Amino acid sequence: MVALLQSGIIHSLFNIKLLQLPKPFDIAEAFIDNIGKILPHAAATMIPAVCGLALGAVIGYCAALFATAFPNTGYGCLFLMTMINSIPIVALAPLTNRWFSGAFTAKLAVITISASGAMAVNAFRGLNDLPKNVHELMKANAASKTEIFTKLRIPNSLPDVFTALKIGVPAAMLATIISEYFSTQTSGLGYMIKYSLKVGNQKHIGWAYIVAAAAFSLMLYGIICFAERRAIKWHISQKKVQK
Repeated sequence: MVALLQSGIIHSLFNIKLLQLPKPFDIAEAFIDNIGKILPHAAATMIPAVCGLALGAVIGYCAALFATAFPNTGYGCLFLMTMINSIPIVALAPLTNRWFSGAFTAKLAVITISASGAMAVNAFRGLNDLPKNVHELMKANAASKTEIFTKLRIPNSLPDVFTALKIGVPAAMLATIISEYFSTQTSGLGYMIKYSLKVGNQKHIGWAYIVAAAAFSLMLYGIICFAERRAIKWHISQKKVQK
């Protein structure tokens, strides 16, 4: 694909102008030449993205714990979180920029909402989809609800927690980029993508910022995958990966 783009075949077939989609080598050159400018904007994007992802994960997991411990009222909590999470980011981002005076807080709110829903649903499944033989064995040995919770439910939910985190990475990055589009702050990858693509002779620089956003998102995804392999070596999914 890169070779086809660089040769110009894709541009000719689909009548795409170089101003709309520069060639990969031009984007790579712009990335290298502007790395000193890209890194500070990447930090302005990644810090709230990571903080929002972590905060959303904590809130979502706490909601799953609550729904598991108190199913009668907890289901309503999960349903409410799912409804809030279904609000389009393009509608939510301008609202949070009006609700909060600081750009960081506004971005953090959008990212937290985007990440919490997936965590709540996945963690709840892990907390409740228990191996029947293990669950029955613990009950037969007079294990208390607290022991079942701490020694069975929580460990059993960890694979689903990491699944939710991996789902949350692109959601968090997308929420951050869109929030920066509507923000008054003049920093962040989202702002620079919007600004650079508007300027006629800076389209390749705008694409360099897009590549940076994708690269840092993949890096964060890789960190979570590494943590998953170290944290749940006992799970069958990791044994398959090791083979």
